[in-house]
Amino acid sequence: MRQIHKLLVANRGEIAVRILRTARDMGIATVAVYSDADSQSLFVKFADEAIALGGNLPAESYLDSGKILDAAKRCGADAIHPGYGFLSENSAFAKACADAGINFIGPSSEVIRKLGSKSEAKEIAKKAGVPVVPGYNGADQSIGRFKYEAEEIGYPILLKASAGGGGKGMRIVQDNAALEEAFEAARREAEKSFGDGSLLMEKYFPIAKHIEFQILGDRHGTYIHLGDRECSLQRRYQKVIEEAPSPSLNDELRKQMGEAAVAIASAVKYTNAGTVEFLLDEEKNFYFLEVNTRLQVEHPVTEMVNMLDLVRLQIQIAEGHPIPEYIRQMEQSPMHSIECRLCAEVPENNFFPATGTVLVWNESDIESIRYDTGIESGSVISSFYDSMLAKVIVVEENRAQAIRLMTRALDETVLLGVPNNKDFLKSLIKHPSFVDGSFDTKLIERFYTGLVDRDEDSLAVAATAAVLYSWSERKNDALYAPALNGWRNVFYQPLQVNLDWRGESIAVAYRHMGSESFQVQVLDRQLNVQLNELNNNVLTITINQHRYTLFVVMDGANCYLQFPSADDYHFTIMPRFPERNSTVAKGDYVAPMPGELVKVPVAAGDVVQSGKALLVMSSMKMETTIEAHTDAVVEEIYVADKNFVEAGTPLLKMKDVS
Repeated sequence: MRQIHKLLVANRGEIAVRILRTARDMGIATVAVYSDADSQSLFVKFADEAIALGGNLPAESYLDSGKILDAAKRCGADAIHPGYGFLSENSAFAKACADAGINFIGPSSEVIRKLGSKSEAKEIAKKAGVPVVPGYNGADQSIGRFKYEAEEIGYPILLKASAGGGGKGMRIVQDNAALEEAFEAARREAEKSFGDGSLLMEKYFPIAKHIEFQILGDRHGTYIHLGDRECSLQRRYQKVIEEAPSPSLNDELRKQMGEAAVAIASAVKYTNAGTVEFLLDEEKNFYFLEVNTRLQVEHPVTEMVNMLDLVRLQIQIAEGHPIPEYIRQMEQSPMHSIECRLCAEVPENNFFPATGTVLVWNESDIESIRYDTGIESGSVISSFYDSMLAKVIVVEENRAQAIRLMTRALDETVLLGVPNNKDFLKSLIKHPSFVDGSFDTKLIERFYTGLVDRDEDSLAVAATAAVLYSWSERKNDALYAPALNGWRNVFYQPLQVNLDWRGESIAVAYRHMGSESFQVQVLDRQLNVQLNELNNNVLTITINQHRYTLFVVMDGANCYLQFPSADDYHFTIMPRFPERNSTVAKGDYVAPMPGELVKVPVAAGDVVQSGKALLVMSSMKMETTIEAHTDAVVEEIYVADKNFVEAGTPLLKMKDVS
């Protein structure tokens, strides 16, 4: 036995906070490491000690194993927990920890190497009698070999990063014509995310389920699983909602897949926590996909249904303890848990990542709702890292009740100031295909545009609240003469405020009738409004005898609102006299998000066809290609490779083909 006294967490955000919390509960001293961009983050404040790594990019900080090992030696840490992502599945880092006498919380470097190679992992699965997806995993990484193998496998195919997961370096390719461009993009993204651009190729199943099993192994030869998780709700090949157990499995199939997961763990003498992932096709045939040799983002649902702390178990196993007997004999839990990932992104704009400052973050106080989060009010969300902000997890006696509780949890979670997917998640868990369990990995791709619609009545209420909140803020401003607030030369002439909402102008005309009573016209509705109370960003108003309580916050001209059982809204109050000058000219293509220019494959004077790639951007570890809207000529390029730009920055100018 080798007791751990001081633990360094080589990660950031919500997973760092989650690991630090368990270590603190176990009486273990904790150390955080952080980049320049994370210097004020919650996880840095949460640790007993924190050491600066410098830099902003992952390669300069959380992927720099030398810096992290130096930090561990400086502070006297005798163990490192890698969390997930970054160095968590890096066999060289695990070996370097062992060589330095530091306990790596995870499997051995040799097991990470074997299972980290998706080709070797598939061979291990085959030898263990587990079916695998047809594909190519060879050492020849030339485009010529991939074209040949794709023809042999048969389109559509799926390109995947050999060295990692999380949807990074993943591309679906429908035919030979699209393979080369997708191949290069996947290699770049894999290199950026994992430091290894190697790819593999698999047969792609358009309709499938993504099922995984949590495995545990110790140094005493015990290998078990802790049940299954359903992870089929995905966007951009990344999971959005997970649950345990899966609604897609019957008892017999669950038994077969669980035995397959344990067979793979036993074949490599797996130690610590890991996840075996399977694909389940329409005919209920399952295929081995990969083993994630680390803690998963979705591990809380397994914890909630089994009432376990997986991080505690990881630490105990790393210290040399056997898996407790009661866990080895644990039966399938009757409980049901669901997890939703809150991300800084814009669902209605193809889930582009977003940045900004979290102005308000409030959590529900219901006991059976859990939050794993790395943010607080005031947290700054940069473009350097993953877009996930927090996870909301619920547990209930059955799936129907868990869905109902998750709806309430999202209603009561307040996240204002940064564009996010909370409303999208609320719509998704109410979708009939999710409720009846028939969904697959392509549900969001097929239906997401219909999941983010807004109700006109709610929009009218929100727009009214935004204008009256702004009116109240001006009235209470000591530098603003109250007598001039809402003043007009002709009393019966209403004042009008124009709000920008998703690029649409919404006019709100109002008259102050005294005693904070108003007549409002918005979206063809005539409203009688009473402003009841404003206290600590909580606004209470009565509209046509209907009382509403909303969270509201202003940031300059931007107003963010949320009210229970409805959606969140972000309005920009337009200036009465707009600026004439604009940096965006006719024909300009602008950055849809903040990020780095990875590649500019065109030059001034090029004639391009509609759909041609003009630029490739990277933001929050996600690569996005900006394509030509129409046939045109590249007139001028304003940026170059490796430039970092903010959202809305002009990138290049196009003109019509003459």
